Order: sequence, then structure tokens, then C-alpha cells
Amino acid sequence: MTGTILIVETAATRRIALRATLGAAFRRVLVASDAAEALAAARAEPPEILLAASDLPDTAASALRLRLTAQAPGTPPPALAVLTPPGDRAARIDALEAGADDAIACGTQGALLLARLRRLLRDREDTAELRLREATRRALGFAEPPAAFERPARAGLLASDRVTATRLADTLAASLGIHVEPLDRRGALALGPEDSLDALVLTDASGCASVAGLVPALRAQGATRTAALLVHAAGAEAEREAAQALDLGAQDALAGPFDAGELALRLQARLAAKRRADRLRDDLREGLAAAVTDPLTGLYNRRYALPQLARLAARAASAGEPLTVMVADLDHFKAVNDAYGHAAGDTVLAETATRLRGALREGDIAARIGGEEFLVVLPATDAELANAVARRLCGRIAHTPVALPGRGDEVRVTVSIGLATLEGDARGQDAGASLADSLLQRADRALYGAKSHGRNRVRAHRSAA
Repeated sequence: MTGTILIVETAATRRIALRATLGAAFRRVLVASDAAEALAAARAEPPEILLAASDLPDTAASALRLRLTAQAPGTPPPALAVLTPPGDRAARIDALEAGADDAIACGTQGALLLARLRRLLRDREDTAELRLREATRRALGFAEPPAAFERPARAGLLASDRVTATRLADTLAASLGIHVEPLDRRGALALGPEDSLDALVLTDASGCASVAGLVPALRAQGATRTAALLVHAAGAEAEREAAQALDLGAQDALAGPFDAGELALRLQARLAAKRRADRLRDDLREGLAAAVTDPLTGLYNRRYALPQLARLAARAASAGEPLTVMVADLDHFKAVNDAYGHAAGDTVLAETATRLRGALREGDIAARIGGEEFLVVLPATDAELANAVARRLCGRIAHTPVALPGRGDEVRVTVSIGLATLEGDARGQDAGASLADSLLQRADRALYGAKSHGRNRVRAHRSAA
């Protein structure tokens, strides 16, 4: 592991033992006996992980994390793992309820301790990356308000047989406050996309069967690919099993007797983290879509369309396939704005885009690249077929007037279209941006010809050679 860990432990023997265990795993290990020493040690280099005893003399571990975060503004807060006395369930519950990312019993085997800390680092880095992307999105002006409604979480519990799964799922549901679906191995691996789960507990309450090995299989199927996976292992090899599960991709793992109360707390934390991560990913996805979409028409914008044209033109030239570029421009659009206002002009543009989409195939690219100018890229389309598509589009737009909302008026509009085709025998032409520029220039010239010869028509420049 890389990064810095800060160990805050009052007992000198435990500090020494932890430093020896973690020294080879972290780039830097800081140690302190209380909060004051911890703040001083972290001043020069804020830690990625805070590993703090539950019984610090001068502050609670959760409060120490807040102070460390305030001391390093602009740095993501450290992940917090609280060290609790062996077998002290109450201390673990208190730490989790206070907001700790993990509660780890003193004396936990080194392999499981390291696996838990690796998981905390992964979670922290993933969250920091998503938040950075979200900050970029907000800076670009693509921020959206959070969703007002969130559906109830869907959770499941997998055990070796349905009877055990039902019994434990009911016990967990009573602590969790939501329905928990009981599953056996076959049922879990047979879940379809419509059965998608937000969280899944994999338990070996008997200590007789390994469940960690199921983690990769569950990560590979659609229904559980993004679910929070929590593994519970029992028996003599429980700590080894839990460590293996964490390193295979589980979000959390417990070793020891089945404890519905602690499992519920950990599961609630994982569900909350998943909701935050899902929301950030959704916001990012929407932000990326907004960055390449024209907000008025819903078509792609120039920023997206031109690089895509260059890519498709290069591919077509390399494969010896035809490709046609269509540039369409609304006729007398300024007169529409002057006569009816810009709101009416926006309605005309949006309706034109709708009719344009309706005339194209899946795989064609349509974009608004100027005020009333549209670009269409038609892969695997020769001049004859492109001409037919363009004429059909002209007819769609001219045939039906555009209704203007709130006015009771209709306005008839027409469109002129210029075509340029890269013929299928154009293999070996210069690829990329220069070829795309050539196609655009030729389509523009053809458009000018359509405008000059009466508008509401199609003109083609057949060769881009």
C-alpha cells in the first residue's frame, strides 16, 4: 500500500506492534499517544488513514478525525478505523454509530488488518476521484439538484441453504428495518438484471463452507455487479476467509459469530456509501452528456460531432467503406425570429431536430453545429442512399407546419441540404481531421449551391477525393 497512516494508541506496546506490522505496507507510518501528538504529527503530511484507539484520553476518535480534517483544508478527510478491545462488542457498536469507517478489534491477525486497511484506502480514493469529477462538473456549470426521492434499498442474504438464509435474513431485517431477500448460492448466481440488489450479505454461519470465493462470480453478473458485498465468516479459518473476501472485492467482512446488530450497522454504512457513489456517478454521467449535447434540441453539439466525424471518416477510409456528410440549414430562419420572436425560433429548431432524428438510422450522428445549422454523419452510406435520406428529410420538414405553443399559430419552414460523400474506393486518403475538414467544406459548398438554386432542396458533391 502507498500513503500515510496515523496510529494513535495510548499503549506503547501496541503502538510498537502496529508500527512493525504496518511499516512495510505504508509509505509512511506516524504514531502518537494522544490527540495533541496526533495533530502535531499530521501537520506536515495529512494521513490517508487514521487508526485510533477507542479509549483515547483527550478526545474521541471521530472528533480527532474532524480536527485533522480542519487542520488540512482542501484535503479529503482520512478514513477512520477505530481499534477496540478484543471481544468488546459495545465498543465496536459505539465506534460504528459514531461514524467510524471500520471498527477493528485489537489483536486482529495481520492479514485481516491489512486487508481492512487496503479496503479503506480503496474506498477513500474512489470517493475522492468521484468528488473531484463532480467538482469539475459543477465548475463547468452542469450541477443538478439532488433527487428528492430515493427508492428503498434492495438487500439479500446468501447462505448455504434456503432454510438458514430465511432464518438469518429475517433476523437481519429486524435490525435493518428493510426486507432482506433470502438466497442460496444457486439462487444468487441466477439473479437477472431485473433483480438487481443494492447490498448482499454472504454468510457462512456454520463455519463449514467458504463464501469468499463467490465474490468474483457475484461481481461478474449484472444483478450484483455494483452491490455492496458484506461477507460474514465463521469457524477456525474465519479471519483468513474475511481477509480473502476483502481482497477479492467485498466492501466489508466480519469474522466470528453471526451478529445481526453489527451486520446491520455495517450494512447501513455500506448502503449509504453506495447511494452517495451512485449519485455522484449519475451526476457525472449526466454532466458528461450535458457537455456534448445541445440543450435546446437534444442533439449532439459541435464539440462532440467534429471529433466523431474525424474518427468515422478515418475508419471509413481505412476500411474502404463509403461515408456521407450532410449539412442542413433552415431556410429564412431569421424571418421566423423577426416575425414570431426567438421563443418561436427555438420551437422551430427543436421540432426540426425531432424530425431529423426520425429520418435517421441508429448509428447515424446528428448534431446542431450552429444557430440553424445541423450536421449529420451517415456511416456506410453511399451518395445514392444519402440523397434519398436527405430528400426524405426535406419532405418531413416542409410537409407539416410547426405549431407555436401559446400562440395558436403555425409556421411553415423548409431546409436546404448539402451532401459530400467519401466513396468506398477512397482507401488510402489522408485520415482524421484533414479528411473530415475536406468533407465538411465540400458539404458546405453543396449547401451553398442548394441555397443558390431556390432552397428547400438537396445538392450533392459526390466525391471527397
